[in-house]
Amino acid sequence: MTTFSDYLTHPDYNKKILGGLCSLTVSFTFCLHFFVAKDVMLAVPPIVLGGTRGVLGGLLLFMIYFRNIKGNFTASNLKMLLSIAFFGYFINQILFLNGLKLSSPLNTSVIMNTIPVVAALISMLFRVEVFAWRKILGCFLGFSMIALLTVTTSTKGLGGAKIGDLLIFASVVTLCTSTVLTKTLVKKGFPSPIISASMLFFGGLALCTLVSDQLMLIVDYAMVSEINTAKVIFEIVISTALTYLLSFKALKYLAPSQSMIFIYLQPLITAGIDFLIFAKSPPLILIPVLLGVVFSGYLVISADSR
Repeated sequence: MTTFSDYLTHPDYNKKILGGLCSLTVSFTFCLHFFVAKDVMLAVPPIVLGGTRGVLGGLLLFMIYFRNIKGNFTASNLKMLLSIAFFGYFINQILFLNGLKLSSPLNTSVIMNTIPVVAALISMLFRVEVFAWRKILGCFLGFSMIALLTVTTSTKGLGGAKIGDLLIFASVVTLCTSTVLTKTLVKKGFPSPIISASMLFFGGLALCTLVSDQLMLIVDYAMVSEINTAKVIFEIVISTALTYLLSFKALKYLAPSQSMIFIYLQPLITAGIDFLIFAKSPPLILIPVLLGVVFSGYLVISADSR
């Protein structure tokens, strides 16, 4: 008979705990990233910030995990790595950072809550996860809540929907696409740190080529004050290298739709920062939207055991 103590010490349980801690750290760090990046982008173009974060953050990971590079860059693996970089960072950062600049950190954190739902849908399309009607229902509910958010909080945009919110949601789709592609490599035993480093470096390098004449703007920004320097370091080392490493490491132990389940804490953390530091109260519409998104995630996650 299996005891509760046996359950707690089971290797699979410990792996899920480790995956959960990685995901929790990522969610908390990204909440800070929403505020720091939005402030940096008052002086630095979004693509410059994204490109710099990617190239330097990727190089940092390559330096740390240099011993894991040898033998992993085969032709087939390189093709997959470039695809992950294209969807997971190049396109993702263009959409996300421009969306964050137009939207608010709180709206961003709510929209990012659809990651488990979108990941489940894309996973089913790629046949990484099994099809289930409960997952489809969860996806539909999650999409409906984001549509409600963008329409009801809009003051500008297309068809009453806020462009910034729509860009952030589009970035969720690209991120989840890269997450599912990443899972296929992880299952083959490919080192997750090298996936993270490759995605950041190649995606960031592509962004830098688009704004090569403006890259010094972030250096000028960092040299203005020690606070600005700290913000740039945070964006490169913490919110880029560390979070992407941990998010992909979590995929070793969790399914794509589960890997970012702790993202549901982000609106609460973001709202707390908004209230305590900026004395801003969240709009009431966020309450039913958040509850709807969380329930949609529950439908998706609970379907995994069926």
